[in-house]
Amino acid sequence: MTRLAVAAVVFDLDGTLIDSESIYRAALVQALEAVGLAADEAFVHGLAGLAGAAVNARILARFGADFPAVAFRRAYLARRDALVGAGVPLKPGAAAAVRFVAGRGIRLALATSALRETAVAHLARLELLAYFDVLAVREDVERTKPFPDVFLTAARRLGVPPAACLAVEDSHAGVQAALAAGMMTVMVPDVAPPTPEMRARCVAVPASLHELPGLLGGAA
Repeated sequence: MTRLAVAAVVFDLDGTLIDSESIYRAALVQALEAVGLAADEAFVHGLAGLAGAAVNARILARFGADFPAVAFRRAYLARRDALVGAGVPLKPGAAAAVRFVAGRGIRLALATSALRETAVAHLARLELLAYFDVLAVREDVERTKPFPDVFLTAARRLGVPPAACLAVEDSHAGVQAALAAGMMTVMVPDVAPPTPEMRARCVAVPASLHELPGLLGGAA
């Protein structure tokens, strides 16, 4: 197995560290049903990793100008909050991977399309917040994933060149953003498998975060 020499590891949040994408998908499907609409699986999966504005744009493009945006958003937030309130679990191997990286003295950052309040709440609840040196969130950038801005912001705050950072992502949009930032990239697929190009350009495509310590020369 290839051992990677990195100065920092930059984790995505949704779908990478926490198993939240399934919650967002369920809330979206249920909210569409509440306004009398439906979307195919491919469309819903294509929204993974995108921020709110990008998701809204794709929904409007899919359903047209008559889409009942206000009613949909009300239904979506109600369903999302109910599901999140029941607890969002960690992805397999996430806690061990974060603690392993920190224990090796490698700097840690979060690069997420989530709002700061949301990201902090999730990490604090799961007792992982203290391990992160830097958070880069939606409010910090004008362009969210698949643009590289949030990863570049994380690297700048760490004081580490992007090329010395390892980005850990799950979604197509996130992988595109990390690669565009010039970071070594690991894709741990959640919703969609990697494209052939992503598989070729990523340094690894492990089945879970349990394999991340091995890539960095150790075991969790």
